[in-house]
Amino acid sequence: MGDDAAKALGKVDGYFDRFSSWLSARISAFVAFLFLLFTAGALYGTFIVARFPDIGIYLLGAPIALALVAYYNRTAATILFAGLILLFIL
Repeated sequence: MGDDAAKALGKVDGYFDRFSSWLSARISAFVAFLFLLFTAGALYGTFIVARFPDIGIYLLGAPIALALVAYYNRTAATILFAGLILLFIL
């Protein structure tokens, strides 16, 4: 019975190693993406809101509102994503 347990633990270790390497690759990409989003938000706040100080609070709240709409509506999320891609291209 000891050999069977060792084999099972070896398989579990192998699965855990593969999962942890997969997860670490995804976490690094996710964190890099988050920092890109933070940078985009900082640029948005610096240039757009500073240019229109009268409606600045609405401009700062717009991304939050759009995020909530995109979270609950897949069609809106797709349209917003396509719009962001077009914005980056232009």
